[in-house]
Amino acid sequence: MSQDRGLLFLLGAAHSLNHSLFLVLPPLLEKISIDLNASFQTLGTIATVSFFIYGVGALFGGPLSDYLGGVRVVKLSLALSGASTFIFILSRDLFAFAAGMFLMALWSSFYHPTSNNLISKTFVTNTAGAMGIHGAAGSVGQMFTPTIAYLLGTMIDWRFAFILFGVLSIAAALMMGRMPSSMDSAMKEEMHLLELFKVPNIWLIILFNALIGLYSRGVELFFPAFLSISRGFSGQLAAVSTSVILFFGVIGQLVGGVAADRYGSSRVLTAYTLGIVASALLLLLFPLKNIGVIVFIVGYGVSFFGHQPAMTAMMGDVSPSNLMGAAYGAMFFFVFGLGSVSAMIAGYLADAFDLETAFWFMALFAVMALIVSYAIQRRVKG
Repeated sequence: MSQDRGLLFLLGAAHSLNHSLFLVLPPLLEKISIDLNASFQTLGTIATVSFFIYGVGALFGGPLSDYLGGVRVVKLSLALSGASTFIFILSRDLFAFAAGMFLMALWSSFYHPTSNNLISKTFVTNTAGAMGIHGAAGSVGQMFTPTIAYLLGTMIDWRFAFILFGVLSIAAALMMGRMPSSMDSAMKEEMHLLELFKVPNIWLIILFNALIGLYSRGVELFFPAFLSISRGFSGQLAAVSTSVILFFGVIGQLVGGVAADRYGSSRVLTAYTLGIVASALLLLLFPLKNIGVIVFIVGYGVSFFGHQPAMTAMMGDVSPSNLMGAAYGAMFFFVFGLGSVSAMIAGYLADAFDLETAFWFMALFAVMALIVSYAIQRRVKG
């Protein structure tokens, strides 16, 4: 195996674990709510702050990877986010639970801009294809997270579900340490971050990411609860449904990466965003509720994850090389940071009305993202 492929394999594993730390919460949301005597709105607020930290940290993680080198920053992110999960052993109240979530989010936040920066600079040709493999490898691992977390959380204790994936993250950091130092290039020069916002159409790309984040963050947190409460699914089946979304996400990312390299990232972005909107509306409007759920699981899984290789490749294409890490940091801040607000609002709507109302609210953001994707297709080449 070449060094480049070896790096991509390890980053795929790291990608899986980075998301798995946050995928533990949704299938155990009801159980944690009862155990800590907390409302959905309260847990949604904690999730919102966590995702906001996750997004803000990306603003620092991206430039840090430009300065120190990507492999070093990935190792740091994996090791410290994994270690933060041990705080959950002490989580007997909301304060300790929130502290664990916030620290885990802080250290995890360095990962995404760093890994995408590494891939863009390592795989100069067929960048979207490499992004698709990275995303698909991550999704393969994530597929099993909700089910494993649910089983551990219900059979033993929800705290051990977090700790399991924390230990695996630390192990992945140790494996990253075996990568040769020659791959860890750094650009130790002064960077003028304001130059990033002078890049043509960068704000259009950022707006799209903010809108898609406002939809996806709420869906990620509340979909298992939606299936359980609004559609009558068992807790275990709701957890498995999340895993099935990730399975179709693997297909979406592999196909999306190849298609973006062949047909252009902006066209693929619009096509997959249309799929996101269609699946959201069918979930809420299809008269046969269970069929609507199945269509959503397939459509959203393929479309949401499928748009990611095109978007990350496009951001790399339009960004100057010395600001690429900062560009990915800004992109993920708006996806995870600003997008995190939807978790809090959806939690409020779920408590005040119902989860159906919350999902209608989030679907509006998907529609707005589709409109922006058409503007990107007209103005951004590639």
